[in-house]
Amino acid sequence: MCKHLYFVCPSDNLEDIINKIFPEENFFISSLGNSIYFGNDFTDEVNAFIESKAIEKITFVLSENNKFINDSLKEKSFDNIKELNNFYTILSKQSEISNRKFKEYNLNKQIISFLLKLKVEEMNLKLSDWLSDKIYVDAKVYSEEKKIFTEIQSNLLNPKSIHLN
Repeated sequence: MCKHLYFVCPSDNLEDIINKIFPEENFFISSLGNSIYFGNDFTDEVNAFIESKAIEKITFVLSENNKFINDSLKEKSFDNIKELNNFYTILSKQSEISNRKFKEYNLNKQIISFLLKLKVEEMNLKLSDWLSDKIYVDAKVYSEEKKIFTEIQSNLLNPKSIHLN
């Protein structure tokens, strides 16, 4: 049986759904909107946890209707939470870029995919050298309407890839 670590948002309530759809030995770490910051101390704890539980796969998951993603794009009711300031800034910048490029597109899924792609890249960099070859890291978006998990979108516009001549 695969040992799987999921990074989830507590407001999405996905733990039971994940356990039903993916009946593996599942572990969960939660943060608001998957805004988790991988500082050195936390990274050391995550690496130790992965090693102690023999984790084989890591997945970052958010719901298409995540409360914190929606809030970052609209009301910003939670911007008084210090830990979300940087998170909201990143999502606001990506929202501006995506709005110009993908006007008719599902912006929430675009922003969620962007954020989860960043988290996958960050996790791959933060895994201990000897763990990085053994663990697969990915991301999924949950659709409450369709009751399915899908891969993140690949046609993302990354602000770091834009260069003006």
